[in-house]
Amino acid sequence: MNNISDIVALLSKKMNGTISDQELLLLVKWVAEDPLHAELLKRTEDEDIVLEDVRHWLELRDGQENDIWNQRLASKTLAKIHHANEQHTTYRPSIFRRLLPYVAVLLTISTVALLFYRINVSDRHQVKVQDLTPGTNKAFITLSDGNIIELRADQEAVVLGEELSYEDGTVIAQLNEDKVVYSTIETPRGGQYQITLPDGTKVWLNAETKLTYPSRFAGGVRAVELTGEAYFEVATLNVQGHKVPFMVKTAQQEIEVLGTQFNIKAYSDDGDETQTTLVEGAVQLHASGRTMLLHPGEQGVSNEHGLNKKKVEVSQYIAWKNNEFVFEETELKDALKILSRWYNFDVSLESHLPATHLYGNISRDENLTEVLKILESSGLRFRIERSGDKNRLIYYMNHKN
Repeated sequence: MNNISDIVALLSKKMNGTISDQELLLLVKWVAEDPLHAELLKRTEDEDIVLEDVRHWLELRDGQENDIWNQRLASKTLAKIHHANEQHTTYRPSIFRRLLPYVAVLLTISTVALLFYRINVSDRHQVKVQDLTPGTNKAFITLSDGNIIELRADQEAVVLGEELSYEDGTVIAQLNEDKVVYSTIETPRGGQYQITLPDGTKVWLNAETKLTYPSRFAGGVRAVELTGEAYFEVATLNVQGHKVPFMVKTAQQEIEVLGTQFNIKAYSDDGDETQTTLVEGAVQLHASGRTMLLHPGEQGVSNEHGLNKKKVEVSQYIAWKNNEFVFEETELKDALKILSRWYNFDVSLESHLPATHLYGNISRDENLTEVLKILESSGLRFRIERSGDKNRLIYYMNHKN
C-alpha cells in the first residue's frame, strides 16, 4: 500500500477508533514493511493534530530514498511529530495496541532479514574486479513522439534526411514530418556515436553526451543544443547568396559559426565551465554578456570568472575523437573524470592525495589497467571493485615509495 492519502486516512481512523478489522490488517501490513513506519505510528498514537505532519513526512519519504536534503527534512518533520506527542498526556485506548506485540515480531523479523541481506548478500556482491573494457559504439535516439530507438553497436554513425538511417544506408525510421520537430541523440557512459545533421554537418559525440536537434533547419538559422562533449564539422550552407550561421547552445554559452571545425566540452559535472577549442575556421562565443572571436589554436573558456581565451595545443583537446587519451600536465581529478565516462566507473578516494599532474598518451581501445599504468607512474595505486551493477575505482598513494 503506497498511496499516501490512504495511509493517512487509516491512521486517522485508527486514532479516532473507527477503523475496521480489515483496515486494521492493512495498516499492520504497512507498518511491517519498514521500521520507520512503526516509528511514525508510535509518534502519532492518539494525536490528530499531527496528521498533516504525517502526510508531509510520507511525501518526503516517498521516492526520495537517495535525496539527502529530503531525508533531512523528513527527520525534522518526524522530530516535530515526536514533540507534539510529548505534549499530549491523555491517551485513548485503541484496538491497535493489542496488535503491537505482533507488529513488533514482524518488524524484528524484517529488520533481521534486512541486516542479513546487507551483510551477507550486499558485501558478497562487492568483489574485486581485475579489469574494465573500453567503451563502444552505443547510443539511443528519442524521437519527437517519445519513441526511443537504441542504435546498433556494429554501426558508428546515423544520417538524418527524409529518413533516419545508418551510414551504410540501412533505414532505421521514416521521418516525413510536416513541421519542424526536435529529437535527441544521447550516449551513455562508455558510449560514443556520430550523427550527420540535415545540412550535412557532422557531429561526433563523446561518452555521456546529449545533442538535441531539429528534423530540418528553417528560419534562416541552424541551431542545436549540447550537454557533454562533441566535435563539430560544420557544413557551409548558402541561401540566396547568404551564409546561414550555425549555432550550438550549451548551458553557459552560445557558439556561432559559418563553416568550421571545433570541439565543445560542456559536462554538467564540470560546474559552469564550458571549453570551446577551435581547430579551423572562426567562431564567435556569446557568454556572460560578452562576445569573443576565436581563431584556430585558441580555446574559449566560460566559467564563474567570465569569458576568456588562451592558446592551446589542440591535439590534446580533440584526442578523444581520434580514439586516444592524451594527458599533458592533466590534473588527476580531470583525468579520472575522463576515464570514468569511458570505462563507466565511479571514483572513490581512500586517502588524501596531493595535487598530481599526469603525462602520457594511450589508445582508448586499451583496457583500463593499461591506462592506469600511466597514472601509477606518479606513485598512485588503484584497485577496481564492483557492487551491484556499479564499478568503483579506488586510488591511494603507494607509501613504499
